[in-house]
Amino acid sequence: MNIDTDTQWSYWEGIKKFESKYHDYLQGQIGNPEGPTKPNKKYYDPRESMRAGEVNTVERLDQCFADLKCTNILGLGEVSEPSNVLEPRRGGLPV
Repeated sequence: MNIDTDTQWSYWEGIKKFESKYHDYLQGQIGNPEGPTKPNKKYYDPRESMRAGEVNTVERLDQCFADLKCTNILGLGEVSEPSNVLEPRRGGLPV
C-alpha cells in the first residue's frame, strides 16, 4: 500500500466519477437532459468536481486506516458527529 499514490488516484477517480455521472450536463452552459433552456452552472462549477474528489479521497483514507488497523487505537472511544460545522451549501450537488 502506498498512501500517497492511493490518495492521488482516489482524488482523480472522484473527479472521473463526477464527470461520468453528470456528462450530459457538462456539454455546455445551457441545455441538459432536463430541458434545452436549463442552466448547468452548478454542474460545471469546478468546486463541485473538486468536492467529489475530496469525498472519494476521504473514503479511500478510511479504507487505508482500517487496513492498517489504526482506527480507534488511542482509547478515546467512538468519535461523535461534529456539531460546529455548516451544512452543505444550498443548491449544491449530492456527491
